[in-house]
Amino acid sequence: MLTLPTQLATASAWALADYATLQRRSVPAVGGVCQVDFDQLDPNERWLVDHAVISCDSTTPTVLRLYDGSVDALALIDGSGSGAFDCADWPNGLAVQPTRGLIARWTGASTGARGVVSLQVRILRRT
Repeated sequence: MLTLPTQLATASAWALADYATLQRRSVPAVGGVCQVDFDQLDPNERWLVDHAVISCDSTTPTVLRLYDGSVDALALIDGSGSGAFDCADWPNGLAVQPTRGLIARWTGASTGARGVVSLQVRILRRT
């Protein structure tokens, strides 16, 4: 009996597809919270956030938290104790996973305050 080789399944990999600057502004704060929701990513796409600038025009001190997909302690990926203005760099990229969306959430905001987030991201696509 002769056994012929079979083709192995090809593993998927992530390849750089694009760079983008993404900017969003929240709706006015209600109950001390303002939030920016980025759209849910495609199943074959992920982001690596390289740089972020956040600000909030609140008259009271704010705290910012970044979440991957949902506002939940298990989805918390970074944050700032200075939500009024802060910058962050992630040399290896802060990952936002496929089928999830980045959420920036300020707490402690005065009524009507608005948060702003500006991101520089690498967009990766599954090959």
